[in-house]
Parts: sequence; structure tokens; C-alpha cells
Amino acid sequence: MQFAPDKIDASFYERLGRHYTQAEIVELGVFIGFNVGYHTFFRTLDFYPMFTPDGRLVSQEESRRIYGDTPISHNDDRVVRALAESPEDADDPSHR
Repeated sequence: MQFAPDKIDASFYERLGRHYTQAEIVELGVFIGFNVGYHTFFRTLDFYPMFTPDGRLVSQEESRRIYGDTPISHNDDRVVRALAESPEDADDPSHR
């Protein structure tokens, strides 16, 4: 929806319709649109993820330390990078 909206066509909706009602498809689209929007907004606020790659809830300060100077998402290889950059957590089973 965000990166390839031109691929959302009648065929796409037909495939979704095999699993979801029309109301559910609209709800899903609104949810995705809302999430894309607020994540875009959070980037303008220098907002960092609230969770570590392994799922722990952390402060913005700890998140900045884990993720670096630029807020990132959990896409691509960034999770691997973030885990590799927090060696003090590597041996603590509560951080997995």
C-alpha cells in the first residue's frame, strides 16, 4: 500500500475477497493507512521504537542506544544490526 500502490488493483481485491468480507478489507486498509501515517509522523519527532528486536519494552534513551542515531524500523537486516550492536545484552536470557 505504501511502496507499490499501483499493484493494488481489482485482482488484488478479488484475492482478498476470498478470505475477508468487504467491511474487513476496508478495515484492514484503514489500519494499514493509519499505521503508515503515524510511523511517518513519529520519524519527524525523532521517535524511536518502543521495543527491542527481541521484544523488550525500553525507554527512548535505551532504544536510541540500541538503534543508533537514526530511528529505524525492524525491516531488512536492521534487526540483526541492532542485536549485534548490543553485546551487553547477548548473554542475558531475559533479553531474548
